[in-house]
Amino acid sequence: MGLKTWLAAIIVIISVIFIMYPEPDLTPKVTAWKEGGKYLQYKGYQIFYRVEDGVSKDGRTLLCLHGYPTSSYDWIKILGGLKEQFSKIIMYDYIGFGFSDKPDNHTYTIMEQADIGERILKELKVNKVHILAHDYGDTVALELLARYNNKENKDRIPEIQTLCLSNGGIFPETNSPRPVQKLLLNPYAGPIASRLMFFFIFKKTFGEIFGPETIPLEDDLWDFFVIIMHKNGHVISHRLMQYITQRIEFKDRWVGALKNTQVKVHMIYGPADPVNPDSFIDFYN
Repeated sequence: MGLKTWLAAIIVIISVIFIMYPEPDLTPKVTAWKEGGKYLQYKGYQIFYRVEDGVSKDGRTLLCLHGYPTSSYDWIKILGGLKEQFSKIIMYDYIGFGFSDKPDNHTYTIMEQADIGERILKELKVNKVHILAHDYGDTVALELLARYNNKENKDRIPEIQTLCLSNGGIFPETNSPRPVQKLLLNPYAGPIASRLMFFFIFKKTFGEIFGPETIPLEDDLWDFFVIIMHKNGHVISHRLMQYITQRIEFKDRWVGALKNTQVKVHMIYGPADPVNPDSFIDFYN
């Protein structure tokens, strides 16, 4: 057999092994997080969200928007600090992420993720909100900001009081996707690569995006991994990755929202980020 035939055979064998491999069980910490949440019905899909009461009595509400490819569980380690600053903290898993439904044949868009955020805020009767966003969530936040700036959907968009963004590739000019991200964006290789998500691969590729002082413990990485694998979420990784192309398509709208807003914006930037190198902060300034 030729080299190509051998490679094809190896890929098929690995794929079969992985398809037959059972979905890993949720850990006790992850199970407790899931059990502490609720579900919103959105166009026939179940959307997971959590509402936490803070100790602050000032009545301020915070909406937390998580990153790719994780979930609202991202916020667990800083939730205690957030509770000290706000009266209510709202977190949700976008469609395709976390404990929300993950339909396979679905076109995932930032617009829809923002729609879901609006629905949750309306359901909870939130009229004023502060937003804390990370990574993918930065772009969801900018879509919400664009709608607020332009007074779109005035009956659905609450007043955005402040916006805090952190390490999101919001500028296509400075964004540097990792090799695995480029692979998932490939229309031919992406669907195959999505199905070959083994923990040792995830641990390496996901661990690379953290700074040397903040690399998660293996138990934490396993928590992230089992949440991604929940409901076969790994098989749609290539579909979720299309947010990178959407950032290019809607650059004027989303970057324009940041330029033109009257809302107070704070940017948190960790310089060890390989996806958003030092040129990011220069461009932002």
